[in-house]
Amino acid sequence: MARGRTDKRVVSSGIERLDEALHNNGFRKGTIILYVGDPGSRKDLFGYHFLLEGLKSKEEVAFYDVEASSDEIMELIEDTVEPDLISKLHFVDACPEYTKFFIRAVPARILEHMRSLDENRVNRVLINPLTFFLEKFGLTDTGDFIIMVRDIAMKKGIVVVFLMADILPERDMQSVIDKFDGIMELQTIRIVEGIYHTISVKKFSVQQKNVQLTYNIDGTLIRVTSTGKII
Repeated sequence: MARGRTDKRVVSSGIERLDEALHNNGFRKGTIILYVGDPGSRKDLFGYHFLLEGLKSKEEVAFYDVEASSDEIMELIEDTVEPDLISKLHFVDACPEYTKFFIRAVPARILEHMRSLDENRVNRVLINPLTFFLEKFGLTDTGDFIIMVRDIAMKKGIVVVFLMADILPERDMQSVIDKFDGIMELQTIRIVEGIYHTISVKKFSVQQKNVQLTYNIDGTLIRVTSTGKII
């Protein structure tokens, strides 16, 4: 859990040493952030810690689940958070049945619920996975959805985090990245000695240099093991 902060314009990532690598010491309110990486990078844990930080600070948070890949995040929250704090989680199963009817309704359902959030109570939103939208709606329609989410985030002053598998060709991926205020690129590196992970922090502000950190996974914990090198 990150230390207490005084800047009310910033929301913690939930990982203290990651916050320290950011120009604003966290995510600026009114922005949308993308975590993208391979399966071994444990994107789900970054989403979990983002929500957990809010719940432990007694904030209300919102989590939009669109497929089974989100189950592990909810299980972690239920296992580690007191029941009275879980009540502060707005959990929306945006695709309760995997049929064309429900799939087509997912973007509208999320947008409608986001517009109903009380910005005086909710600072952070998690949407998982963005991959679902790309596979079901294509690059153009997914881009329109991201832009509408960003408009809501800006108007309400909330931070929206998306999680996404790294599945797109470079050109298409750049089209997605261009719509976000900040990018966290996660990568799993396999060497003879074992496995380690990197996180490249990009695009957050004019003042923010692109940096790369290394991290290890220890159970549910993410341990950032370097302060970051400029890339």
